Amino acid sequence: MPKPSTNMSTRATTLKPSTSTEGEGDNAEAEHEHEEEHEHEHSGSDPHVWFSPASVQGWVNNIEQTLRHADPSNADTYAARASAYREELHHLDTWISEQVALVPPDRRKLVTDHTAFGYFAHRYGFEQVGAVVPGFSTMAEPSAQELAQLEDAIRAHQVPAIFVGTTVNPSLSERVAGDTGTRLVMLYTGSLSEAGGPADTYLKLMGYDTQAIVTALTSAGNG
Repeated sequence: MPKPSTNMSTRATTLKPSTSTEGEGDNAEAEHEHEEEHEHEHSGSDPHVWFSPASVQGWVNNIEQTLRHADPSNADTYAARASAYREELHHLDTWISEQVALVPPDRRKLVTDHTAFGYFAHRYGFEQVGAVVPGFSTMAEPSAQELAQLEDAIRAHQVPAIFVGTTVNPSLSERVAGDTGTRLVMLYTGSLSEAGGPADTYLKLMGYDTQAIVTALTSAGNG
């Protein structure tokens, strides 16, 4: 997987969405990609923007511009570091596409604990079959009918795994997995791992999750 950056800090306790992705000059292409993906999401209400590295480039643009305006004497440093990190995001995006290509198209089906992978699914060609909690937040409670419909969809699509965030109570997902004979695969979704862990930067989080998804779906294909 791509080597993590040493040029810009990617440590944070929680990944948070941005409300703007305005860029300038050479960043126009990244901005266009973000806007294109945004149009495919659920009326702009999906906050999980970070699951598309192309969209995250817009955040880098905003951070760069804010720092350059706040500290003009170091503008060149901010510009250089932002450029280097955008390049790493580009390499990450390419690498994810290469890994996803290992999964047969008819097996690119996601069931998750909540609807967190819209940007990822659209960017890399996955179908979101369903979610244990059919919404963007894990705070909601699904009805018995919704769980039954999800289990029917899992069986109909022969989905081999349910992907669950490490910070989410897995009890409902465990119930669905038990009913359908699927297995749980843990992912980092809304927060990073502890320092020194497998997903303690954004780049490593995306690498970890991608490898976990690809392994789960390709292993099912070889079984």
